[in-house]
Amino acid sequence: MAQHAPITEKEVVDTMKAWQDAFEAGDPKFFNYFTKDMSMFALTTPTRIDGRETYEHGFAPFFLNRKRHSQILSPEVRLLGEGAAVMTFHNRILIEGVATNLRGTIVFERDDQSGTLKCVHMHNSPITQPIATSAATVHENRKLEDITLLEERVASASAMAGTPK
Repeated sequence: MAQHAPITEKEVVDTMKAWQDAFEAGDPKFFNYFTKDMSMFALTTPTRIDGRETYEHGFAPFFLNRKRHSQILSPEVRLLGEGAAVMTFHNRILIEGVATNLRGTIVFERDDQSGTLKCVHMHNSPITQPIATSAATVHENRKLEDITLLEERVASASAMAGTPK
């Protein structure tokens, strides 16, 4: 087993940026960011996905060579000892005009062989529309587009200011 330097917050952020670039491009290299024995809770399946091969087999037909845009908002990195880290964030994904808003959690570990960070577990959950959206639409005759614009402005401001501690 090779000796590696402790994981740093910058390394996690840099890895996540490279991951995001591969994700947005629909690049098959995206799957290299996962360990072979990774686990995941995804939006598209009610059960846990176990293993990179299973994930790639199910996701690749809908993923590869499809461009998408992704915004990572309010990321927070927590270092877990020297060899692991957790990143939590909000993610807005836009594919062919359809936006999906979710919460994401990724657990990274350093790969003993390559020394790179790899995902051992990922959990995504949807961010549902707030109850205030429907109440505001009905009671104040506001358009859904106005509320979406407001949500985007709040998300952008939050991303610039960071998450309050």
